[in-house]
Amino acid sequence: MHSPPRPVTVKDQQDWKIPPCISNWKNPKGYTIPLDKRLVADGRGLQEVQINDNFAKLSEALYVAEQQAREAVSMRSKVQKEMMMKEKERKEQELRALAQKARSERTGTGPGPAIGSGPGSFVPDMSMMDTDEPMRPEHEHERKHKRGSDRDRD
Repeated sequence: MHSPPRPVTVKDQQDWKIPPCISNWKNPKGYTIPLDKRLVADGRGLQEVQINDNFAKLSEALYVAEQQAREAVSMRSKVQKEMMMKEKERKEQELRALAQKARSERTGTGPGPAIGSGPGSFVPDMSMMDTDEPMRPEHEHERKHKRGSDRDRD
């Protein structure tokens, strides 16, 4: 089945010889090589480090973009605050007008001068008014009279 064995020559032995594994981490005796020694043996420390000019351009572009974004955000917040203040002022004016209208209807007089119309006009604070003040005597008599007439109807 097989051809007869022939003697192995020196050339055949060298062709079949596999070199041992070469490692950057361990020497032939099996000892671990420290990192600093490996890098020195590599020759990387002898090379000059060159930084591309495009990194500076990129950095500058990012800085400018960040500044523009910050300005845009601050402008947006400022405009939003102004809009909120205007809306708040508008609602406050509406509430003042409603309060003036209610006061004029309650007292029975015609619509008075608009609140805040004059240069030195006084605008009363609604929270300062005392709602628990006692009933005025002239109104108390009318209320008693109305209650009595309401009982008569039942």
